[in-house]
Amino acid sequence: MEKQGIKFGEDNFKHWKDTFTFKAQDDKNPGQYKEIKINMEDVMDRINHYRKKYDEDDSFVRAVIDTHENVVKIMFTKDLAHLQENYRPKGLAIILQQIKESRGEMEIWSVARPANGNWFLVKGDYTPNQLANMDLEKKEPETKNKKVDSRTEDDLKKKEESGIETLKINEKKGLSILPIKIKNKIREKMVNGWTTEVPNPSFFEFYDNSEINSIFNDKIKIFRIKPSSDFFNALVSQSDKISIKRGFCRSLSYAKNNFDLTERQKTSVNDIINKCDNNFVNEPIKKMQKN
Repeated sequence: MEKQGIKFGEDNFKHWKDTFTFKAQDDKNPGQYKEIKINMEDVMDRINHYRKKYDEDDSFVRAVIDTHENVVKIMFTKDLAHLQENYRPKGLAIILQQIKESRGEMEIWSVARPANGNWFLVKGDYTPNQLANMDLEKKEPETKNKKVDSRTEDDLKKKEESGIETLKINEKKGLSILPIKIKNKIREKMVNGWTTEVPNPSFFEFYDNSEINSIFNDKIKIFRIKPSSDFFNALVSQSDKISIKRGFCRSLSYAKNNFDLTERQKTSVNDIINKCDNNFVNEPIKKMQKN
């Protein structure tokens, strides 16, 4: 088993690909399920969160469930992998468990997703209605790592949390705190006009939003201006409310390059971008966006 912090090799990926099948509900065929493609990059960003309590296969499956909200079933050949149930069955769940126990060569697990946001990995082939009527209680195993490792991870989690909070108001400072892996993922988004800085409330309705997985904490929210006539008109009429910040400047430049501006809009936008260049003299707008 690989230790925390060591990269996964091709053997790991081949094993997981050959072993597990993940399925989602098929919206076009009610009651049926379809195999889904897994975004391994997102999974690898999340897997360390589970490795302190679970074995590698178990950690991988849980990272997939956590990063792919449509996963409802996991299938694999018996004895090729081992998963732990993270719940205590109560009431109807006990009866259903006895009825639905996997038989034959294929082992099937289901994912219960209650409205409270928790999810449960349940052994057996259940329908969404059966899972919704189950009385499940969360059960987590003890942390496998030694106390010294736990303290180290706590420190890393706190540092990452600090970086994420700082990103909301100061990208440059926040990036300097984050680990290189997360930093690079954010920078990849930045060259396409995204920012981690929370938009001005006056313009919030004109932004798209997305998320980037962290390692130990909640997902990092990112924002980008949606180019539209309404946005640029609002920009012209509310220019006094604009705060010249890195993320806004980058996103504005992206929006400008993806929309046909009127002369009046162009004048206002160019004026703001000039202010951006003056504020960030060592990193002009043309370097803050994708060429």
